[in-house]
Amino acid sequence: MSSDLAENIGRAVLSAIQRFSGNAPSTSQTPQHLESSNAPGPSRPAVSTGIPYCSDGYQGRLQISKEELENVLSLKTSFTEAASILSISRPTLYKLLQDYNISESKFNVISDHELDQIVSQIKTEHPNVGEVMLMGHLRSKNIVVQRWRVRKSLRRVDSAGVLSRRRTAVARRVYSVPHPNFIWHIDGNHKLIRWKFVVHGAIDGYSRMLMFLQCSSNNRAETVKALFTAAVGQFGRPLHIRTDHGGENAQIWEDMRASRGESSVLMGSSVHNQRIERFNRDLNNNCSRIYAPIFYELESLGILDLENATDLFCLHYVFLPRINRTLKEFKAGY
Repeated sequence: MSSDLAENIGRAVLSAIQRFSGNAPSTSQTPQHLESSNAPGPSRPAVSTGIPYCSDGYQGRLQISKEELENVLSLKTSFTEAASILSISRPTLYKLLQDYNISESKFNVISDHELDQIVSQIKTEHPNVGEVMLMGHLRSKNIVVQRWRVRKSLRRVDSAGVLSRRRTAVARRVYSVPHPNFIWHIDGNHKLIRWKFVVHGAIDGYSRMLMFLQCSSNNRAETVKALFTAAVGQFGRPLHIRTDHGGENAQIWEDMRASRGESSVLMGSSVHNQRIERFNRDLNNNCSRIYAPIFYELESLGILDLENATDLFCLHYVFLPRINRTLKEFKAGY
């Protein structure tokens, strides 16, 4: 047994005795000193906010810092789930929150009037978002409120939209994959192709997290490959991908087959690519249907001529960054 391991075991034993007996022997003592230390020591001091805790409630082996605790809480999980992630009990988690002076409330203090103003602003930029996606947009602005408050705010701000979305609810078949990065669904959205805009996206089949989402002025294979490569660098490589038969996916097929084998690439009709097709419906409601009427209006006024290369260049120069900003906000709220 190494000296470091022996020292750590000794400290753990001392911490256990200190915790359950109320004694506080000197941390310089080693285990062999315990039998001769019969005099009671001072009571255990409170832990300062700068001292990390370990997962079993003592200082030492597996430490949990304030930063680590805040990172887990930022996932917006329940306290039970947060305690499970950190491998501690809920009482220990509450003790950590108290000692690190972190509020136990998961929700922001915000009035109904302030909430309605923020919801109204989001609805102005994304008029077709519903309750769940609205909560995502609020979280992207670091605003966390109860779902019932979001629901009531939506009814106050956009009661007509609530009824409209309720009538168009889509029933979906059961979809199940075993874990994240098991399969990515990849597709291009061509609702703005008339103006030479193409939105390329990929969604994780398990978590429905968007791996990439970007509007480009072309539909070339190298463009899609660059987006895929960047996503792999950020999130890791999936075991499988599912795409349609479009040639813009050719370089992704080659890349996946080289790294994961022939079976890693699944191809088929877009109507069977459920995850991304369902996402495309939301994308159309919250992006394509916002910009298409603007472009049609420019054409009807004679401002935009699709046969004129200069007009198209100016259109892309002005609107491509705006579309991608909308997509970035949409991705944050999805």
